[in-house]
Amino acid sequence: MFSYITAALAVIAAFLLLLLYRHLPNRKIFRYFCVTLALTGAIAYIFVDSAHPVQPVMSEEEKYEMQQQQYLFMNWYADYQKDIDQLDHNWQVYHAILESFKDDSISIQTAYVRLKQLEDDARQLRDRIAEKTPPPSLNDTCYDLLIEVLRKTREYSEAQYRTIALSRAVSDPVHLRSDDPAEQNRSLQDVMLRESPVGLFTATEISAIREYLTISEESR
Repeated sequence: MFSYITAALAVIAAFLLLLLYRHLPNRKIFRYFCVTLALTGAIAYIFVDSAHPVQPVMSEEEKYEMQQQQYLFMNWYADYQKDIDQLDHNWQVYHAILESFKDDSISIQTAYVRLKQLEDDARQLRDRIAEKTPPPSLNDTCYDLLIEVLRKTREYSEAQYRTIALSRAVSDPVHLRSDDPAEQNRSLQDVMLRESPVGLFTATEISAIREYLTISEESR
């Protein structure tokens, strides 16, 4: 595609130079113009060529190794994604419990029971995430990126668990500070606003891994 465009531009340029040669009275100026044009074209070609280096063709062994790396990452990521989905599910359940109590759809006792069960689920998930490690056979670049992904995920799951646990403690009927549902709701909302994790942002690392493990079209 690029070569066809280049050829077409060259033909147009040659035609324009012919017209200029016929209508320009000073041939010396024309020669200077041609030299300047040639130098400009050479510089532009070198710049474009260096900006788009040709990707080296991968050997069969390199392609096989890359495919193995892709397989390792995809299997690991599929399992990791299940934990992310569970984190999201727990968070939705947590907010649903608080919203139901706020709307007076459930009592503080019911909210406590549900938060206690959710706390147990969040603890198990936190412990499972804490034990995760990247695939040992993954190359160093991707391995280091997954270490960062897991660090962020562990911090997020720990913060989520802590928020749920503190909310459960605030809703404990034995230790309620007030019998007023409005005051109880304010206590729950305060914990939620103060302790909730900001978010889990791992898109940069995951995208870098996927880009690294992508076999270019020229190498296939």
